[in-house]
Amino acid sequence: MELPKPNNTHSSEAAKRMEFAEGSDPELTTEEKIRAAKKFGDLVLSTFLRFAGDAKTYDHTVLEDGIKSSILLEIPQEDGSRVLVSVESATLDNGDEKRSVRIIELDGGDKERHHYYIEDDQVLRYDDNLAEQPRELRGAPHPEESISIEGIKRALDMCRNEVENRKLEQQMGLNRQPVGVEEISKLA
Repeated sequence: MELPKPNNTHSSEAAKRMEFAEGSDPELTTEEKIRAAKKFGDLVLSTFLRFAGDAKTYDHTVLEDGIKSSILLEIPQEDGSRVLVSVESATLDNGDEKRSVRIIELDGGDKERHHYYIEDDQVLRYDDNLAEQPRELRGAPHPEESISIEGIKRALDMCRNEVENRKLEQQMGLNRQPVGVEEISKLA
């Protein structure tokens, strides 16, 4: 059964740049997943080499158990929209390494986000389409309101609901799905 694609009514150049991340291939072989993870790691490291002067490194400050480096790139589009790319690399004290790439469509506000990261020797993609989410959290306290126990309970309930929704998305094959070498190549 094929799931419906998100209703992307955006027509900005930034939205068009994000189309490479539609769909996923959960039937990748172990070998394909490992190749994709290797290519993804190489992509992150080559990005750091290419934009070394823009990198920010945090030694046991952002992560208390490791060193984290990040690069933030903003790519303007002809129509004024932008694509924001965040590349991160971390080495933990226990020797583990973490690599991730976040891509965000900016067109007067966040619309669509894709987060790529390595987990269990495979590259996973988490998609977040903010255009489909309500602009304001219902029940969230406004700055002029005092904080109440009821307001905190509502906020906690909303967070629990969001966690459950994300678990359901993963079970339905909508998020945290493996991606192959072909999609990693399109990130470059």
